[in-house]
Amino acid sequence: MIVCNASPLIALANLDRLDLLDHLFNEWCVPESVASECTVDQKPFAARLRTALPGHVLAVSALEPVRSLRMLLDQGEAEVIALAEEKSIPRVLMDDRKGRRVASARGLNVIGTVGLLLRAKSGGLIPSVKSPLETLGAAGIRVSGPLQAEALRIAGEQ
Repeated sequence: MIVCNASPLIALANLDRLDLLDHLFNEWCVPESVASECTVDQKPFAARLRTALPGHVLAVSALEPVRSLRMLLDQGEAEVIALAEEKSIPRVLMDDRKGRRVASARGLNVIGTVGLLLRAKSGGLIPSVKSPLETLGAAGIRVSGPLQAEALRIAGEQ
């Protein structure tokens, strides 16, 4: 089980590979604020996400951790971390550097879109990491040069 933030969901929708979540994690969920953020009509791939998210949206019951985390993070990241802690879900899917640091400091295992793509390749679910990274870059979804180079090195695609 993994709790997902908006940017990886948007990236996977862009790649038309939201199915990777099912293949890699069996179960996944998003907090309500992330679902709302991803499905606003102006957002890329909102329609695709509106179709994929039903059955995966969970509410955060304890609002105090969200309020506390909001001092450092945006609403979606705060709810991802709070939901993971509340439901004892050890993993989160998050790309934002600050959110990743906070989640890690709170004992959560963090994976990002690039890490997910690496897992998908090593599991035989995608043939390469380079092609999806290029697609994301062309769509304006930025992956830093050093991270991209490291991912290609790990994937054996330099």
